Amino acid sequence: MNKIYILSIILAIQVASTSAQIPQPPVWPDVFAQDFVETATSDQNQTARDVGTYYYDYANNKQRLTRSNGQFDLFCGFNSTEQLACDQVVVDDKRYIYFPELNDCCYCCGLDDGCAVLKPKWFIDPQFLGTTDYYGTPAYKWVIYEQPNEQGPNYYYETTEENPIDRKTLYLARNNYQQHFFLDSFRKEFPQITLPEACQVQSLGNCPGVCAEVRGDSLSAF
Repeated sequence: MNKIYILSIILAIQVASTSAQIPQPPVWPDVFAQDFVETATSDQNQTARDVGTYYYDYANNKQRLTRSNGQFDLFCGFNSTEQLACDQVVVDDKRYIYFPELNDCCYCCGLDDGCAVLKPKWFIDPQFLGTTDYYGTPAYKWVIYEQPNEQGPNYYYETTEENPIDRKTLYLARNNYQQHFFLDSFRKEFPQITLPEACQVQSLGNCPGVCAEVRGDSLSAF
């Protein structure tokens, strides 16, 4: 048998074997909620811990991210001198920042600013980093870069079910925070996501800080 032909067969087998070892990329279900504990770091290397919940309802174009302390969150952090609970609420392609303890709200950004609900396949060109043991749970490890030249990495761990839609989030490290998700808190039924009344007033102000930068209006006032 021709040596070149044999080598071609061996190479094809190796490629097929490698491809079979790489799982399908992550995909979120259209509806779920999951609790997490978070560690966030400020620009001055101060560290804060908080707990929160991610409510995701892509089917109805709604999303809510709650934190018990949003002090060092990029969007909530314009109140960085105070430890306040903070919610990011996305309804009708608009993102709002809501402080439940103050019953205060401001408009952050919209669809044209990239602030709408994340798509289930928001993992653009993820790179598979292998498998690991995450506190006793087998996990797939991924990295997703937000910027060219491997800048802005997001590290994401999930469970290892064959079908991506059946997997659950275990860990997410992005920007200045790390979120550890509680596996047994995953659920597909939760109260409907609604916009707080404080966010519905006609005279609603624009959020400053990162929200203003995203809108292209860094001089906006709260």
